[in-house]
Amino acid sequence: MTPEEKARQKIDRWFRDAGWQVVNRDDYEPNCTAVAIREGLLKGNLEADYFLFINGKAVGVLEAKSEAKDAASGKVCEQAVLYAKSVPSRYQAYQRPLPFLFTSNGRELYFCDFRNPDACFKPITDIPTPYDLVKQLGISDYFAGLPVLCKEGLRDCQYEAVTELEKTFRSGQKRALMVMATGAGKTFTACLAAYRMLSCTPMRRILFLVDRNNLGRQAEEGFGTFRLTENGEAFNAIFTVNRLRSASIPSDSNVVISTIQRLFSFLKGDDIEDNDDDDGDEPAEEVVLPPNPNLPHDYFDMIIIDECHRSIYGNWRRVLEYFDTARLVGLTATPIPQTKAFFNYNIIVNYTLERSILDNINVECRVYRIKTKVTESGGTILEGEKVREETRYTGEVKTIHNKETRNYTNKELNRNIVNPAQIKLILSTYRDVVYKELFNDPPREANFDYLPKTLIFALNEAHATNIVQIAKEVFGRTDDRFVQKITYSAGDSNGLIRQFRNDKDFRIAVTCTLVATGTDIKPLEVVMFMRDVESLSLYIQMKGRGVRTIDDEKLRDVTPNAFSKDCFYLVDAAGVTDHYKTVRVANEGPTTKTVTLKELLERISHGYLPDEYLRRLAATLSRIYHKADNSQRDEFARLAHVGMKELASSIYDAFENNALPPFVSTDEPNDERKGLVAPLANHADARRHLLILAAGFVNTLMPGEDTLIYKGFSIEEAKSTTEAFEEFCKEHSDEIEALRIIYNNEGEPITYSMLKDLENKLKMANNQFTSKRLWNSYAIVNPNRVRRSTTKEESEALTNIIQLVRFAFRQIERLDSVVTTSKQYFNLWLGQNQREITDKQREVVRHIVDYIAFNGACTVRDIREEDASYAAQMIHAFGGSMQKADEALQSLYKFVVLRKAA
Repeated sequence: MTPEEKARQKIDRWFRDAGWQVVNRDDYEPNCTAVAIREGLLKGNLEADYFLFINGKAVGVLEAKSEAKDAASGKVCEQAVLYAKSVPSRYQAYQRPLPFLFTSNGRELYFCDFRNPDACFKPITDIPTPYDLVKQLGISDYFAGLPVLCKEGLRDCQYEAVTELEKTFRSGQKRALMVMATGAGKTFTACLAAYRMLSCTPMRRILFLVDRNNLGRQAEEGFGTFRLTENGEAFNAIFTVNRLRSASIPSDSNVVISTIQRLFSFLKGDDIEDNDDDDGDEPAEEVVLPPNPNLPHDYFDMIIIDECHRSIYGNWRRVLEYFDTARLVGLTATPIPQTKAFFNYNIIVNYTLERSILDNINVECRVYRIKTKVTESGGTILEGEKVREETRYTGEVKTIHNKETRNYTNKELNRNIVNPAQIKLILSTYRDVVYKELFNDPPREANFDYLPKTLIFALNEAHATNIVQIAKEVFGRTDDRFVQKITYSAGDSNGLIRQFRNDKDFRIAVTCTLVATGTDIKPLEVVMFMRDVESLSLYIQMKGRGVRTIDDEKLRDVTPNAFSKDCFYLVDAAGVTDHYKTVRVANEGPTTKTVTLKELLERISHGYLPDEYLRRLAATLSRIYHKADNSQRDEFARLAHVGMKELASSIYDAFENNALPPFVSTDEPNDERKGLVAPLANHADARRHLLILAAGFVNTLMPGEDTLIYKGFSIEEAKSTTEAFEEFCKEHSDEIEALRIIYNNEGEPITYSMLKDLENKLKMANNQFTSKRLWNSYAIVNPNRVRRSTTKEESEALTNIIQLVRFAFRQIERLDSVVTTSKQYFNLWLGQNQREITDKQREVVRHIVDYIAFNGACTVRDIREEDASYAAQMIHAFGGSMQKADEALQSLYKFVVLRKAA
């Protein structure tokens, strides 16, 4: 390397450190933001050592010399000036001659602002950043100063997301959608985008909009731990980050974190308390902003909307669109059609769960199904059976004997009917199989104090309470730590989530939807559905709580009996995996307020009787009549002096016969209409009884009964996976080297690199084609012909791929790991035909048996790369002959891995 090349290496690094991309002339692309082109071509075939461009326009040159030369000499400076004046007209330039001139020898750096006629070259310590030069030039382009993003420390999806975001903003788009799988680091990506915008553009305030307040706290922590900054300081040490928790925003805030509900309260001037009370509040009609909101419409420069498939449509939309000058960035793993439309279909990154599994960012899911008779088909409450009845409208609870036999459907379960036996059966089944059928490869110590972290989704608050109580009984716990609710009523939800994430004694969390989205719990290994879910996006979000990877040691800090998290288990006790999900259609426009039944009855009693109210009353009476029992119908008739069915029929008949004069206002007599509703208007007790019946009752069986129908992994899914794998092996047996060798079955060695290549190609073809997933699938389909692993070493051996392919090609009758029999076959190898082998040879080969059993065939050269001294010992043991040593290794491979005589 010449002295000048050494100097240029240093200069290249200076440019990169300052946020410039350094490229050769042929590699320049016009979408580069800030680029230093090596050997930039000028007029008269002159070449600038470094030709500087910002957003496609030339801004300067740097003349480079070797370290031995004086970079500030008159000759060198004159050369830089000549280059500044020699920019061809085919290049765009901010000014001509170029304004910024540099010289350097890799040790010293000099700068001249050529706009000043009296300027001279002065020493500087660092290459200016693109933003420094943009400010000096007064360039109005909002994003011209953004430095080139360095890939170091970033996942590919994060690099792509931020790079494409900046491109789309430069192109004039004001809305952008990032679709990134759960666990891909959306908050980190948002922190990076916010840091670059605040550091290198005129942006000064960013709103980070979250779906729930506990996610706001999580985001606040994310900004506090983000350190991918110029000097390694935390984001919140450089810029001021405030979560909206009171009726004022500090004037120095750069990032404000809030829910849309809390932001609306702030705009109205309401008092704000730092709690979760406003989480999930959905207005009945379109929100109306006050005449003079507490913030100006241009207060925020950019709004980042986390979980943007929720909250920003319909009745809340005006809050977001009030800030009409802000650029909008959406983050979600599950966009619905309205999400894509809201962001003008400008999806700048689409990083799927499948890709994240391939990239080892997330783990795959295995489904374990539990079916009970009641869960699948409902049940029966017999006449005279004791039940605990809760009146929803009043909260009154009493024990009664059922008056008539009635059937209930599985849809009524945990809504109107609570069957404790069903809950107990599901939890007992889970307890019995968790170590025997789920965490058995390799077997995990069956210590229920360290039950794999389990998140249970319940239907509602009451269901969650019942699950917690029954789980204590099933797992024999009397403490209040082992199983707990994380719901809105449970108190400090953020603290509970943190405890569930970190504490050893908190093993089961029961929630409804509070932990369904956005919450990061890496040690979670089981997600159990004890409720059905119809929405596809919600299901993906709920399921996504289990996908996060975690280091083995960190997992064992929380779950001491664990080995590693290679997958998570979705225990389906509600049939959530059995049917197609719907894609929720969000209401993009405002809705009108829905009148409650209580409001309807009150207005009717005051004589407000438009057609729509009468029709709704008739429909409500008909619906309640059909779900009520005889005693409830009789009680209504006693109070109203007419039956529900008769009252509904009289209203429908009046409309059908056109017997009602038009309703104009309550100031008119409206005698015909008043006559129709008199049984309710004149009897407040009848109205109250109707409200009680409409709200319904919750009947808890005492204790109820249920029967287990099925438990296990899906045989259909396992069969589909193994068939697809076998088809792949057949189709590619000529293309992929390892498959070709196994298919030909002639004893040709398969090396570590071949196996890694096959492993990667299998994962790329189908994320189900991992060794563990395939092994488990074959164990489900052929339980008598598959031996499950008993140690971590067995389950993770790379040679398991060889066994799987041989089993798929029907070359072996039984699927087991060669690790389990390696010692046995090594002894057979030693004794074959009274093999002549010295003690020294036996000793050196013995040490390599485990490597071959785990990684495949190897040669002395392969061993030399890992341990040169051991390779030398092996050659020496075989009389100095590498060939003889390799022949021994090849023969050993055939015995240990292929189980064939050499």
